[in-house]
Amino acid sequence: MPFAATHVILTIVLVDFYRDYIAKKKFSTWYVLIAGVAGLLPDADVPLSDIWSAITGTYTNFHRVYTHSLLWAAILFVIALLFYIIPKKKYQIFKWNVSKDAMVTFFTVVAFGWFLHIFLDCTFSSDGLLTVVPGVPLTCPAPIGNQFVMGLDAIILLAWLIHEQWRHKIKDYV
Repeated sequence: MPFAATHVILTIVLVDFYRDYIAKKKFSTWYVLIAGVAGLLPDADVPLSDIWSAITGTYTNFHRVYTHSLLWAAILFVIALLFYIIPKKKYQIFKWNVSKDAMVTFFTVVAFGWFLHIFLDCTFSSDGLLTVVPGVPLTCPAPIGNQFVMGLDAIILLAWLIHEQWRHKIKDYV
């Protein structure tokens, strides 16, 4: 299975590349960070398993049972689509006015991060499980395996730093 850093870094890199080269309307780098955090969200079941095990006194493992489902990514994407097609311009969230574009971007990057996490686990996991409906495992098509994963986050991070230097001149900030 890919390391936590791989889930975060690859999601950040892909969303940042999309923002820099493809998106017609540039969105805030905060959404790039949100996408990276969302790339790790499906693994929230690991500490929840530990907490549940400590409370009940019996070992329980929820990992990859409910949160590692394509259904969650699809639901998040549908929510983004609903915000996109509803003609309202602003939404009241607690006491803040939030624009329609902000809601669409938020749910889209979270859906993408969630989907990418499941894709990476499916591709690089030794057990090769994929869940479409929570709790119903399927087998992934021909996983690559764990050996390639060991250096993947380092390769992604170095490639991204080279890109950032080339595109945004990060040495100017040092």
